[in-house]
Amino acid sequence: MQNSPLLAALIVAQLLVAPAAAPACSGADPAITSAGVKNVTHQGAVNNYAVAVTVVNRGDAGQPSNLLESVNIFQDATKVGRKGIPPLKPGQSYTFTYEFVRSDEAVPRSTRLRFQLVLQNYPVPGSQDCDVTNDRIVVNV
Repeated sequence: MQNSPLLAALIVAQLLVAPAAAPACSGADPAITSAGVKNVTHQGAVNNYAVAVTVVNRGDAGQPSNLLESVNIFQDATKVGRKGIPPLKPGQSYTFTYEFVRSDEAVPRSTRLRFQLVLQNYPVPGSQDCDVTNDRIVVNV
């Protein structure tokens, strides 16, 4: 029993330096889970690329029907498009295709595409997106 005060002090010290558990998210969590070339067709001196992009609601709640959600599409630093995403239920996914043309002489993987999720028209910021770290993806085509 002589070690009891020492043991108690060590336990208290560990509790003080242990990181607090992150609160669980009970809302929606849309995430861009994948993006990749689905198809390439050759036409003369150009290649037509079709890139499939998938968004999934990884959260525990569905998104409200009035939520305006989209994915902005950037080629390098230039915004080249935007695609609307319907409100998603928990576990539901939505896949769209972005098509673009580039020279058949372009170096493979030299075109950088960034897909960035955008949410608008929700009452409390963060309430419809528990984890913003999964809201973008980059693909080199």
